[in-house]
Amino acid sequence: MRVLLIEDSQELAVTLSSILQEEMHYMVDIAPDGQKGYDAASSGIYDIAILDLMLPKISGEVVLRRLRQDGNGIPVLVLSAKSELEDKIQAFTLGADDYLTKPFEPQELMMRIMAICRRKGAIMADRILSLGNLELDLDKCHIRNRDSGKTVKLSKKEFHLMEYLLSNPEQVLRREQIIQKVWGYDSEAEYNNLEVYLSFLRKKLSFIDVSVKIQSTRGVGYSLEVC
Repeated sequence: MRVLLIEDSQELAVTLSSILQEEMHYMVDIAPDGQKGYDAASSGIYDIAILDLMLPKISGEVVLRRLRQDGNGIPVLVLSAKSELEDKIQAFTLGADDYLTKPFEPQELMMRIMAICRRKGAIMADRILSLGNLELDLDKCHIRNRDSGKTVKLSKKEFHLMEYLLSNPEQVLRREQIIQKVWGYDSEAEYNNLEVYLSFLRKKLSFIDVSVKIQSTRGVGYSLEVC
């Protein structure tokens, strides 16, 4: 899952990014001001945005208002030092999905993110994604043959690629779409980078002998299909 963190405090942003990557295995991109946050959130590649309200260039309230006016339904968790009831009411009125005041416990932030994503259908409650007899454990970062129990560990990039494919089963995903989602909004990754990691995943799927394969649609993209 890819998270957009719109936060101008570099220290806090780096700390939160490390926690979410290490504890939850999320992909995290940081936007240091409201304008960059709005532009990134508009790309459509993020599963959730964590939004500070007091930002340079444009405020978090303006970012949230513009996203909702655009029809952008990205889940937004407001993370702010503003603790007055009026501030919370305004954020929810503008379209926030949740509101957490600073200071906070990292564990509470992670639980709130999971709750929002469950409501939006972005992640499974038991942290397992599956198709056919293939299972991806979102906590242990491995894939497993549910029938035989055979398991193989995935690298970080393999894990995020498999997570994206399994979150969109039997759908052809465009190459550009996959690269943006897995490598990031402003990534310079090329098609050969994607091909290399797809090759790694195909070998691991073959190793655990599942009934699922990565299919290619020439000139378009790739899909995960039950054979």
